[in-house]
Amino acid sequence: MERELLITEVSQLLTMMGISVKEIRVIVDTDLHLTIMSLRMSGTEEELFTDNHGEVSRSLGYILKELLQKKHHFYKDIVIDINGKDKEFIDFTKEKASIAVERVQFFDKPYEFGYLNAYERMLIHTYLKNTPGLETVSEGEGKDRRLTVKKQNT
Repeated sequence: MERELLITEVSQLLTMMGISVKEIRVIVDTDLHLTIMSLRMSGTEEELFTDNHGEVSRSLGYILKELLQKKHHFYKDIVIDINGKDKEFIDFTKEKASIAVERVQFFDKPYEFGYLNAYERMLIHTYLKNTPGLETVSEGEGKDRRLTVKKQNT
């Protein structure tokens, strides 16, 4: 889907919601196959999206994804990034995954992450799923759920 069409749809949706933004950019993360809609805003609009652990931001992403599927048959995961914070978090999580891969390859031992929320685990699983010779496994329940990166059994 064209970037301009994505920007237009996001702009129209935000206008209908009475939210003003300074800039809208489309970033395609090829590692995770995500479309990131980066919104630059300030003041009360930013607070609206960053309060409550980003629930409003995720909800807007869900609404936008549904709108684009129904209107344009666009079936990709969309992340709403507010002032670069979500993109920064995604990049940091990918960096943690890369460090884990280096440790597994260098020490020849599995690497177990400490507590990660479901979103972080999904990002790492997705980021590393096509890494040759490695696999990721999540085990446990609730707060005891852990993600492990290890060499594949051959």
